[in-house]
Amino acid sequence: MRLLFMGTPEWAIPTLQALVDSDHEVCGVLTQPDRPAGRKKQMLASPVKQWAQEHGLPIFTPEKAGNNESFQLLKTLGADLYLVCAYGQILPQSLLELPDRGCFNLHFSKLPRWRGASPVQAAILAGDLTTGVSLQRMVLRLDAGPLVAESEDEAIRIDDSAESLGSRLSHKGAELTRKTLPILLEGNQKGVEQDDSRATYCRLIRKEQGRIDWMQEDAKAIDRKLRAFKPWPGIYCFGPDGKRLQLMELEVIDAELEPGLVGDGLLVGTLSGCLRILRIREEGKKEMDAASFLNGHPGFCGFMLQ
Repeated sequence: MRLLFMGTPEWAIPTLQALVDSDHEVCGVLTQPDRPAGRKKQMLASPVKQWAQEHGLPIFTPEKAGNNESFQLLKTLGADLYLVCAYGQILPQSLLELPDRGCFNLHFSKLPRWRGASPVQAAILAGDLTTGVSLQRMVLRLDAGPLVAESEDEAIRIDDSAESLGSRLSHKGAELTRKTLPILLEGNQKGVEQDDSRATYCRLIRKEQGRIDWMQEDAKAIDRKLRAFKPWPGIYCFGPDGKRLQLMELEVIDAELEPGLVGDGLLVGTLSGCLRILRIREEGKKEMDAASFLNGHPGFCGFMLQ
C-alpha cells in the first residue's frame, strides 16, 4: 500500500524510518518549508527533509497544507494512509478524509494529558514522573482523536532535558508504528474515545518564556525549566549591567537567599531554595564555567539578578 508521512523535526525521523523499512511504499513526505536559521539567517531544510533527500523519497513543502493546491497534490498521490509526527501544521477535514485507511498521528505524551504543541517540554516543566507516546486517529479538534495504541510508560529522569527525553520517545514512537501499522492498514481500527475531562493542554514554546523570574519561581521549577528548554530556547536573566546571562547548567541547593541575590560561588536565591550556577554564557561571549566567569567579574557576588 501507499503511505504518506508528515513530519518536520529530528524526533520524527525514526518513525519515517519505520515506514521506509516496512513492506509498503512511502509515496510522499510532507515537511515544513526551509526556514532561515542561525546568526546569518541562512535557509535551512528541516531534519526530515534532509533525511528524505538522502533516501531518495518524494518531498513536498507546502506553506499551507490546507490550501487547494496541497489538496489536489495529495489527492493525486493517492496514499492509502497518512501518518503524522510533529508536522507543525493543522490539517483541515478535507485532508483527513482523503486516505481510505485513515489519518493517524503520533503524539509524544499519554493522551489526553498534554494535548498541544510542546508535550515533551510540558511534562518536564510540570514535574511529571512518566510520559509516553500515543497513536490517535486524527480529528479536527486538537489531539482529541480516538486512541488506537499507546506505548509503555517512559520514566522521566531527574536529569532529562527535552532533547534527551524527546529522543527516547521518538524511538518508542517508531516501535509503536512498526507494531500497529499492519493493523492500521486493515482499515477497521476505530480506537477508543479520549476522556476530555482529563485533558491538559500545552502551547508552542516562545523564546521569552525562557526568562527567569527569581521572585515567582522556586529552585526546582527553574531547574525543570532549564531542562525543558534545552536545547531551545534556553533560560536567561539579566545582570546588573543589563547584559543577558544565559544559564547553561545549574545545581539545586537546599539553602535560602533573597530571590535574585548572588551569593558566594554563584549561588542565587529563588522564591524557595537556591541555585548554584555551574556554567553560564554572557551576552556576546562564549560559555564558561562559574570559576572563569567570577574571575572576569570580581565583585559579582552581592549583585541582584533581574
